[in-house]
Amino acid sequence: MRRALILGSVAAVLWLAACDDSSPLVDGTFTDAEWQKLSRHTPLPPPPPAPTNRFADDPRAAALGQRLWFEKRYSGPIMTGSTEEGGLGTVGDSGMVACADCHDPAHWFTDTRSVPNRTSLGTARTKRNSPSIVNAVYYEWGGWGGAHDQMWKQAATVIENRDALNGDRLTFAHVIYDHHRDDFAALFGPIDRGLDAADTSGRFPPKGKPGDPAWDNMAAGDREIVNAIVASCGKALEAYERRIVSGNAPFDRYVAEEPTALTESAKRGLKLFIGKAACATCHEGPTFTDQRFHNTGVSQQAPDGGRVDDAPRLANAFNGAGPFSDDPIAGQAKLAEAAQLPVQPGEFRTKSLRHLTETGPYFHDGSAETLEDVVRFYNRGGGDPGTYPGAKDPMLVPLNLTDGEVADLVEFLRALTGEPVPSELTRNPALLAPRSR
Repeated sequence: MRRALILGSVAAVLWLAACDDSSPLVDGTFTDAEWQKLSRHTPLPPPPPAPTNRFADDPRAAALGQRLWFEKRYSGPIMTGSTEEGGLGTVGDSGMVACADCHDPAHWFTDTRSVPNRTSLGTARTKRNSPSIVNAVYYEWGGWGGAHDQMWKQAATVIENRDALNGDRLTFAHVIYDHHRDDFAALFGPIDRGLDAADTSGRFPPKGKPGDPAWDNMAAGDREIVNAIVASCGKALEAYERRIVSGNAPFDRYVAEEPTALTESAKRGLKLFIGKAACATCHEGPTFTDQRFHNTGVSQQAPDGGRVDDAPRLANAFNGAGPFSDDPIAGQAKLAEAAQLPVQPGEFRTKSLRHLTETGPYFHDGSAETLEDVVRFYNRGGGDPGTYPGAKDPMLVPLNLTDGEVADLVEFLRALTGEPVPSELTRNPALLAPRSR
């Protein structure tokens, strides 16, 4: 009798354990081995360290960076004007474009203004889709082709990008002096008074960048002052961008033992993601990217060599090993790592899959309109030969997914959209509380 009671109690305990919602396998969808695979994709960790930017996590720098995100006054002449729908001004107008125009905080930091929005329209039409800044802090290499080793380098160099802001660093330095000098000085030290409009020495012309006589004829020390202002503001922008993070997606909640966070279709899609569809081969870890570059055969809407075009741009005074780095040894180590990566035509960075539902269209040129288009593209084994430069990655093979499996995989991808960015990070501070210089 005692033995029967004991056995009955054990059976009851086992039955209760099987029904206990705290068990990660309670719904019976995944095996132990599968659960180990999907568990490696969550939770989203804190942003990685930024040794080359000692201001990366300074809230004062983030506040300045947020103000600069909406700053238009340093942008140069519009090259493609309002005759295109979504244009920001008339050809020749200056001071019309801010970072926020192509990375709109109200729309998950993407460009929904340009029509069509496959590629972005800044001072001119770009040849690439404007990537979201949400969770961009987790990318090891900035830009679709890996042109930037540091977020602050990307922020510092985009000023002079013809299609984005079409500005110049002297105009930028004057705008900082005229409108942001107190906030800047509180972080980086006083700005040279030679930038004051009342200064008659002529040390800092109103406009100019490398290659312009106005810049090239400046004293080397004065050029260094301007470059330091640009680099410092790039670091402030990085501090802001590091706060633009979204996690706790339905997928994360499911793995954290909330069985109803995913639909049955999404669970089937997740099983495909880590299994038959082999998506996790490249979209790995909590960031859903292997941080590498692949040629997937995306057909070219405009000639674009991808990493072949972008890798040489790592050599720049604003990179992590340069004179404005706060840890040039760490910066040099990262650049040495980049030098070891093979560079082939048509390679683009593996995109993170988080918040996809909010950030279409897809691929570097925005040529995939919907998530269904993306999944069907990969189901075919990527693009057709002759429609893209270079050689397609040999991993790209037909997946042979059924229509139902395609729909399930798309449903899972939709479950990777997390919580919105805090609203206070999406506002233009200048509209809320204008500050003195």
